Amino acid sequence: MQYSSQKKKYASNTWHIMLLVLIFGVVVSNVWQINNQAENSFTIRELEDKKQVLEEEIRDITWEVSTAQSLATVTERALELNLTQPNEIDFLEVGLSTVAVVEENLDISQ
Repeated sequence: MQYSSQKKKYASNTWHIMLLVLIFGVVVSNVWQINNQAENSFTIRELEDKKQVLEEEIRDITWEVSTAQSLATVTERALELNLTQPNEIDFLEVGLSTVAVVEENLDISQ
């Protein structure tokens, strides 16, 4: 009789220990997952900030490009380089593309 009560007591203690280990494992797993989510949230926030900075840089560069390509800027640059307007322009069709050439610079004899 004494042997069976000790066996039941041992089995009961084993279940209690297993239950405590299981609860501890669940708590550790939960803390680990929360920590991972917080870390990923910070990473996402940093990437969103970088994306916003890059979008602002793209907008600024696009503005600079459009300003550089404006007709006023091109005219101003042409005056700085002492470029002159051609007198007459002829268009040559070569294959599927068309090329504009100035008659004065065209030398077909070569």
